[in-house]
Amino acid sequence: MPSTKRHKAAAGPERDVLDLGGYVPYFLTAISNTWSRSSSRLYLERFGVGVTEWRVISQLAIEPAIAAQRICEVIGLDKGAVSRSVATLVAAHHVTERPDDRDARRQVLELTPSGYALHDELIALATARERLLLEGFTAEEKAQLTGFLHRLHARLPQLRDFRLEREIPPAS
Repeated sequence: MPSTKRHKAAAGPERDVLDLGGYVPYFLTAISNTWSRSSSRLYLERFGVGVTEWRVISQLAIEPAIAAQRICEVIGLDKGAVSRSVATLVAAHHVTERPDDRDARRQVLELTPSGYALHDELIALATARERLLLEGFTAEEKAQLTGFLHRLHARLPQLRDFRLEREIPPAS
């Protein structure tokens, strides 16, 4: 499906415009933004943490005793957002910080018992919402979708490094 279509503006020539029905970044953005905003609202109402804090908690449960920089690398979050979330979680006694044994300049983060308890409540809610999102998909379709998403995810380094080195001709 093409990602552009011809459109005649009220004034001026016909031009290519995005066809949102075929433009993959539109769907990724719309799904991601709606997912994040609704998750954050729900998590704040129910647990007093937002989606960024949940992402930090989730990564610390997967990979205990890591630096904030590692969370940024894995999840692709901004350093400032992670730093603010870590400060919130430390103040709420869900996360502890201690100097790294290998590099005292770095802080290692770990979930506390209350952090793990919060994780367990959040993961139950997050996976229930995932089931709702994927309702109506067969197991094969879910596996296929996950495979496609893995392939897109693998392209992220090229996307981050992309630079326009020449003019791109308009699509014909």
